[in-house]
Amino acid sequence: MLSQMLATQFLTGLSIVAILILVALGLAVIFGIAGVINMAHGEFIMVGAYVAAVVGELGGNTFVALPAAFVVVGLLGLAVERGIIQFIYDRPLETLLATWGVGIALQVIIKLIFGSQLYYVAAPKILDGGVRVIGILPFPYYRIFLIILAIVLLILTFWVLYKTKFGLKVRTVRRNRNIAGCLGINTARVDMMIFVFGSGLAGVAGAALAPIKSVSPPMGFPYAVDAFMVLVLGGVGNLWGVAVGAGLIGEAETILAFLTNNVIAKLLVFLFIVIAIRVFPKGLFGYHERS
Repeated sequence: MLSQMLATQFLTGLSIVAILILVALGLAVIFGIAGVINMAHGEFIMVGAYVAAVVGELGGNTFVALPAAFVVVGLLGLAVERGIIQFIYDRPLETLLATWGVGIALQVIIKLIFGSQLYYVAAPKILDGGVRVIGILPFPYYRIFLIILAIVLLILTFWVLYKTKFGLKVRTVRRNRNIAGCLGINTARVDMMIFVFGSGLAGVAGAALAPIKSVSPPMGFPYAVDAFMVLVLGGVGNLWGVAVGAGLIGEAETILAFLTNNVIAKLLVFLFIVIAIRVFPKGLFGYHERS
């Protein structure tokens, strides 16, 4: 009986891992490659969730909301990058403060447009119900959809970064920005496209998570915290780090919460992250430069 319950928690943990991958992927792209500590990442996720809410009001569903959120939040990221970030790439503290201000502004704008009330987004009818994997409780189809979506986005991002000419330029800029510029790569354009792509991924995360969490202006902050924890543990700028970091945190929190409670589970996971970054200062899969 205990083994079945632990297996059930493991499956539940897989959906938490998928959620962590979704919320961390966009930040990993922006922070790891463009070097921007995007404090508005949670608000980008929130805007994506509101796009899903609007699409739902117009009669669409999550399958329509996902590409719509990618486009809308990607364009929002383009406006932020062209209007603010492009002028302060070489000043990390100012990018942090600027994106923090952008996040506050986005919350105020959303409150003015939609108000402070909660919005509820329904999952597509085709994803209603669940499947009995172990025999205790049905595993929701929508959770399975989130796992598949996280895998697809992870593979898509890997393909963009490692199998395309643009990805080669991105990795060149990531490793040595000055040399990349000397080789004729337009580093400013690469930064812009990466910021747009990462912002779009954040929007997709928000649209995907809207059916499992009520949509409200402050909803993005907890997801942003989780995203930073995944990157700190896994390592900045490495997709393996995103997957492994999300896997460790998601499964550990789920199983520890089952054995103890949510508060102790989060405390123990946080303690584990602190110890891990003490041993691996750049994360488990962080880049290590030669001296």
